[in-house]
Amino acid sequence: MRDPFAEIASDPRLQRYAWAILGGHVIVALYFLNTNTLSLLLARNEPICWPHFADCWQIRFDSIEPIRFLLAGYGVLIVFAGVQLGRAKWRSWWWLLLCANLYLFGLVSLDYRYRANEFYMLFWLNLVFLFSPAKRWSVPLVLVSFYVWAGTLKLNREWMSGAVLYHPLWLIPSGLTAAACVYVVVLEMVMSWGLLARRRSIRLGALAQFALFHVQSLSQIHWFYPALMGTMLYWFLLPELDGNPSDVSIKRLFTGRAPLAGYAVMGTFAAFQLAPHLYRGDPALTGQGRALALHMFQARQICEITGIVHWRDRPPTEIDLRMPTLPPRTICDPIVYFNRIQNICRSRRDDPAFIDVDFIMKVRRTTDPSFRTVVDEAMFCGKNYRYSPVFDNKWLR
Repeated sequence: MRDPFAEIASDPRLQRYAWAILGGHVIVALYFLNTNTLSLLLARNEPICWPHFADCWQIRFDSIEPIRFLLAGYGVLIVFAGVQLGRAKWRSWWWLLLCANLYLFGLVSLDYRYRANEFYMLFWLNLVFLFSPAKRWSVPLVLVSFYVWAGTLKLNREWMSGAVLYHPLWLIPSGLTAAACVYVVVLEMVMSWGLLARRRSIRLGALAQFALFHVQSLSQIHWFYPALMGTMLYWFLLPELDGNPSDVSIKRLFTGRAPLAGYAVMGTFAAFQLAPHLYRGDPALTGQGRALALHMFQARQICEITGIVHWRDRPPTEIDLRMPTLPPRTICDPIVYFNRIQNICRSRRDDPAFIDVDFIMKVRRTTDPSFRTVVDEAMFCGKNYRYSPVFDNKWLR
């Protein structure tokens, strides 16, 4: 930790993987360019803020030019880091990569709709690569942890039945959809450990299965996720490229003889994934603690979100707050609708005819027989609630 870039400077395998780490940021920049998703920051779009930056609504732009400037700043950091990497200037590369991560975190923090597993996993991997000692152990262990914990989120009826899927699978008959979903759980929770095998056939066999899995994922989601995972999984090809066996041994890992840094990485990541279970209620419905953990296919929610606006000079007005353009994993997230209510409160506070607004939110999984009330709060504005990213939010049932 006193010299976090020294390990990279002395290890050719880590130096090769440094290009993949930087490649992940290139994929992010291409994603922003391809989707134009940064246009969410335009003033004409309603702001949806993260709990850790509840005042993001104050940073909005009247035109696209400043947003392009923001993206260009990220690109400049990536290019400079690439130049330093090519010149083997490890110290300056390390600092530029750290700056690129901080810059991207600030960019993503400007709107909650930028919440995505891709950013979450990219930040985790970069954090480990930049700061963790014993990187030859820490990097593969955090990669396997991504899959294992993603598999735990799929241990439910919605995933196992295939009801959570957005579209039909490619080349797999609909009658085998449930079997394919069960296979994914086995792949992520069991076969992922094969990526750590020192035996070449087992490691490459597991890697091939994950390559097919990510190709199939294109039937459900944007290219961003499989492309980014491709850069991360490059680690497991490095033993073939540099002609040296993997340092990781599953036997050493499970007999307590791996480096302490590897266990620390696995334990810390596991603690974040368990965080949602420390809160009241079903985290798939209340959303509490989920911002700290992976955001995979967990449940396909259906929701009814209503705001009842009270006026001094006319009867109450009922508003359907649901945002149908949101992706399925966010469309019923209470953080989104907490923000929408807050936006109503803020925009109407100088209106003498406005009194307050009631906030009612009901959610269910697609496989649930009935809705559950998650929020039912009258006169929400006057209570001055905040959404705590850490502590229990009492207004969530």
